[in-house]
Amino acid sequence: MLSHSDFILNAFIIFLPLIFYRPFYKRKHPLFVYVLFLIPLIITMSFPVKLFDSVLDLRAIPLVIGSLYGGFYTTLLLFGSLLAYREILGGIDLFHYSLSLLPTIFLLLFLFRTYEKAAAKKRMLLVLGMCFFMRVTVVNLYALLEGKASFFMASFVPSLPIIFVQCIMAVMLVFMIEMIRTQNRMQEEIIQAEKMKVVSEIAASVAHEVRNPLTSVRGFIQLLSDPALSDRKRQEFSAITLEELDRAESIISDYLSLAKPQIETLEPIDLGEALTKASQILSSYANLQNVEIATDINQPATVYGSKSKFRQAIINIGKNAIEAMPAGGMLTLKYTVNEPNRTVTITIADTGIGMNEEQLNRLGAPYYTTKDKGTGLGTMVIFSVIRGMNGKIEVRSKEGAGTTYFITLPLTQPT
Repeated sequence: MLSHSDFILNAFIIFLPLIFYRPFYKRKHPLFVYVLFLIPLIITMSFPVKLFDSVLDLRAIPLVIGSLYGGFYTTLLLFGSLLAYREILGGIDLFHYSLSLLPTIFLLLFLFRTYEKAAAKKRMLLVLGMCFFMRVTVVNLYALLEGKASFFMASFVPSLPIIFVQCIMAVMLVFMIEMIRTQNRMQEEIIQAEKMKVVSEIAASVAHEVRNPLTSVRGFIQLLSDPALSDRKRQEFSAITLEELDRAESIISDYLSLAKPQIETLEPIDLGEALTKASQILSSYANLQNVEIATDINQPATVYGSKSKFRQAIINIGKNAIEAMPAGGMLTLKYTVNEPNRTVTITIADTGIGMNEEQLNRLGAPYYTTKDKGTGLGTMVIFSVIRGMNGKIEVRSKEGAGTTYFITLPLTQPT
């Protein structure tokens, strides 16, 4: 007669190692595997199930699976614990029982290397065979040593359904363990792939951000080669060139210090001076693209933040705007002050190709770009810098009608 509660309890106990195997599957220490499978071994021996007019003892499952996954020392510990606890339970000749276990132990030792290299399906077949072999040999050898010659036909054959149930449960346990191992390996591969992706994205980011000041430097060097250039302009362009090279060096230093972020220097920023300087830096690149830059600065305004990063954000917007006007056009930089709200709104507008609604909605997302050779990191830096200054950014665009950036920042409090 089948005791449903006992059978469910035994089944739960058999699959108990799965709960702890997932978080600790990397730990291959024999002692850990031994403890993991010792608990179901002891409990199943303590609470056997009556099934098909016989006793269903699931001890073979943790013995076989624990030995194959744990190795030599785990095998010795598990079988030693089995003998010790069986002696405590009593009613058995321990010497004869030990002899009946020897074929199983020798076969397990022989299969260790094969099992370690086997795929999941082969492991399930090996466990199926081992469980069947253990159940057949242990029961019949013990009966033979005890002088029960008629045991095979009288008791063993009727218990075959129990053996098959035991073997099926063992295969199910191995299947679940292998599924966990596969999922964990896939997770590790995904994490490793993500790490490699981050490395490549950082490399692309460095290249993208450094390219902006280098492009400006290239343009000013070309202008400096003009023999008709006045000394005053030559000095001015030389100073801007050196500033851009310093900015490139600063960008590289920032990326090199990602693992150990440094405190930024926050200071008041004169918007008129910042926009004028940005337009000067962009002028050489704009001239090459036949783009005219217009600035409208008619009142003083001061915001608070990192000067270098704010200038970098404005230059990134301006450079993107210039590249959006391949046939030339107008780039406008201006700002308006809202005294009641103590805010200032910077407007950067171009007359370029514009963007559709889908492109506009995705603008600022990590690594999204509308340019063939872009990385999207420049726009991401823009949004990040403005948010860091407690500001907000709004972009309006229409295909064929250009794009306009509205950057709203809080004014510094008057002293």
